[in-house]
Amino acid sequence: MVFILKHYDVILIHPPRVLKPEYGKNAKFVRGSFIFIPMGVFAIADFLEKEGFGVKIINYPLEQYLNRNWELTNFLKNIDFDVCGIDLHWIHNAHGAIEVAKIVKKINPNAKVILGGYSASYYHNQILKYYKAVDGIIRGEGEVPLLKYAQSVKKNQSLDSVPNLSYRDSSKHIKVNSLTYTAKTLDNLNFTNVSLLKNAKQYFECSRQMMGISFNLPVGRGCPFNCPYCGGGQRAQECISGRKEVVLRSPEKVVEDISNILNKFKISSVFFGHGTYPANLKYWKKLFRLIQKEKLDISGDLEIWRLPFPKEMWKVFYKTFSRRYSSISISPRTLSSRVQQKITKFCDPTFKFPKSQILELMKNANLFRMTLRIWLTIGFPFQTRFDVLKDFEFAMNCLLKYGKSNLKPITIMSEPYHIFPGSPAYESPKTFGIKLKYNSFLKVADIFKRSKNSFFYNVINYNTDHFSSTSILNANKLFFLSTALMHLTTGRKT
Repeated sequence: MVFILKHYDVILIHPPRVLKPEYGKNAKFVRGSFIFIPMGVFAIADFLEKEGFGVKIINYPLEQYLNRNWELTNFLKNIDFDVCGIDLHWIHNAHGAIEVAKIVKKINPNAKVILGGYSASYYHNQILKYYKAVDGIIRGEGEVPLLKYAQSVKKNQSLDSVPNLSYRDSSKHIKVNSLTYTAKTLDNLNFTNVSLLKNAKQYFECSRQMMGISFNLPVGRGCPFNCPYCGGGQRAQECISGRKEVVLRSPEKVVEDISNILNKFKISSVFFGHGTYPANLKYWKKLFRLIQKEKLDISGDLEIWRLPFPKEMWKVFYKTFSRRYSSISISPRTLSSRVQQKITKFCDPTFKFPKSQILELMKNANLFRMTLRIWLTIGFPFQTRFDVLKDFEFAMNCLLKYGKSNLKPITIMSEPYHIFPGSPAYESPKTFGIKLKYNSFLKVADIFKRSKNSFFYNVINYNTDHFSSTSILNANKLFFLSTALMHLTTGRKT
């Protein structure tokens, strides 16, 4: 009897941060597992399927979480495939992505292994130079490029015309094709075809348990800002992806996605993958009113990227979403006006989060009894110990005022930050008073290889003029734990 393996033209693997994590009894709290799949992966998979390709998505950290004995090697031995795509969006997955590529090549040497995502795009030359298990990298936005690549592989054609592709040719030389594809519209993409994901139902359940969010839903691409540590800002996206402007999906398509995913999987909340700022408030109002019109019973997670966020927006948000898991977040990272002024001078003139407007947000959060999360960080550019003490004083005052009752839904969050490749601080560290510890992909992959999964992000890749990486990590832990009471009393249904 001949056993025929299930064949896929393309498999897409979301890699782990750590290949063999030591999950304990409290594994559901391990945010560092990076169980979230980058939002574009579902659209890429659906795009390929519509063109006739057989596709499967495998979430490595999810499979390990569900079954500690699960092995990628055994899974791959029981299927056949021509192309394997591995996402390397978040730099935290650097080691995991490379190790997955090696495993794939060992099991199926004839398969083509392709990486994609922001981090892979940024380090494309270094990855191809040092890791022979990787055949190519799709830089920037990937729907059309990966389709063209899969078509070329299937027909055994030249890869010269595949947009956004870096690859090793037959002579083992690295070739870099032009960065010519960026999506002009997102309305032809389906970001909710999760039927292609192995264990899709469990993905939503575990995402809720680990990260407090059921599903990340893309609303747009691009960003008009340049926050100092972010690798997804305007200048970084133009360099990495060739994207020069923001494109937003039509509100109707977003509502259609929410309705579909809610009906299929009964998810409790949706995180919107784009923030609010003065130039797009009309868009958000229209979107929220359409959700109201459809009577969709769901919680919402929304980020404020720039102020103001007026009372009217709170009112519309309150009328739109179930309170149980809903939240609004803002990330000034520090309330020091001196630090903010320096950032406006060196990288982003819009980086303004005046304390008066933060207090106004808190007032409205209490008025509408919706959770507000304020993200602060120890180790931000130009930050001194005095700035940290002032931020800590602010947090303690919030704790005393709001920390004991879920009727006052304010949470102060603190986490150590990683300076992402392509960010202003990564490109010009001296300008920001920073010394990078790991600035090559080899070093980055090695440090994540030696790290462990934990609730806190534990790889800090820089020192500042005032703080070492160790003090940044420990001080942020202390800050977080000091305000833990607020985390336990916010966002509950009353």
